[in-house]
Amino acid sequence: MKNFALKLALPLLALGYSSHAFAGDDSNISVSVSVDYVSEYVFRGITLAGSAFQPGAEISTSAFGGNFTAGVWASVASGEESIAFADEIDFYVDYGFDLNEKISANVGATLYHYPQSGGLFDIGSNDAGTVEIYGGLGFDAPLAPSVTAFYDLNLKAFTLEGGAEHSFPLGEKTSFDVGAAAGLVTVDGAGDYQYGSLSGALSYGFNDNTAVYVGINAGLSSQNTFLDTNFDITNLATVSAPGKSSVWFGVGISSGF
Repeated sequence: MKNFALKLALPLLALGYSSHAFAGDDSNISVSVSVDYVSEYVFRGITLAGSAFQPGAEISTSAFGGNFTAGVWASVASGEESIAFADEIDFYVDYGFDLNEKISANVGATLYHYPQSGGLFDIGSNDAGTVEIYGGLGFDAPLAPSVTAFYDLNLKAFTLEGGAEHSFPLGEKTSFDVGAAAGLVTVDGAGDYQYGSLSGALSYGFNDNTAVYVGINAGLSSQNTFLDTNFDITNLATVSAPGKSSVWFGVGISSGF
């Protein structure tokens, strides 16, 4: 996520390859790692940085009657304009379970931390961190529709997001994956807005454990929340006014064991 003075909540399909945990059926624990590079870091319809490297790691287990996952994810801005954007480290936990044969649910929490602004536990102060809780439903239906509600305890920001996705196999190891998301954000004492996105990614699996992708995203917002990140940091007059749309790209690799 990101600081919410101008940033508001969880990723709006900032295209990233799902870092699946590639564990065998006889294992209760799986670990996955991933590294992505994006030309723009967009979170729920808001530009949070220009180009950025985004590594992550998570561990999952099915030992608790469902699927419990804990992970860490980071976004580190790159390029000469990176001084204008804060780095981010997220820590999260998620628990998923089936309600019936057609509906699954998950609940979780995320700690968003911005190391340039303070310590890890300076939550709600100095813009160093904030905590968000969420719950969602997924449906075993065409396009795998889902809906998730998020609430940031510090920023008093509520987000409701719906999504859909589909994968088109192109070969034994290759697929083209598409996705869409739309959401609305309300903030106590601040402006509300709506956002949407479309994404497409060409994915290739080297083997059962490692895959790569290259993708493109397009986003829309009801407010001017997208920034032109291609500017000269020595001349801030070159920064153009925010806009209501943007297109950005991503590449990445993920592996698990």
